[in-house]
Amino acid sequence: MAELQVQVLTPAKVVVKTSAQLVELPGALGYMGILPGHTRMISELAAGTMTLGSGQEQQTYFISGGYVDVNQDHVTVLADVVERPLDIDVKRAEEAKARALSRFVDSSGVDIARAQAALLRAERRLALATTRLGA
Repeated sequence: MAELQVQVLTPAKVVVKTSAQLVELPGALGYMGILPGHTRMISELAAGTMTLGSGQEQQTYFISGGYVDVNQDHVTVLADVVERPLDIDVKRAEEAKARALSRFVDSSGVDIARAQAALLRAERRLALATTRLGA
């Protein structure tokens, strides 16, 4: 079966360089799936779970958003933050969620869109982390 060549990059390092049969990403307008032979595209990404699938194996990562570039069978993901489920600090994510929620209590002078984005990132990190913990 044909495969995609996948690179996942942050400003600090190359996080993943692998091949996969399927890449699922949280697009700005919803989740998207990329298969070999996908048309050329560049798209904005939202915070959420990225899945790289090959046969029965899947690798999942939290990404904070960013961009994806698909060119023939090459997929490049550029994100500020990429975390494996085992690397997610649950306590830190819970604290980030609490901070984001507290911004809604007294919303005077608060950038609501920014607070909503922070809450969404924290909730999606926690969802992926708790999935790995079996909770």
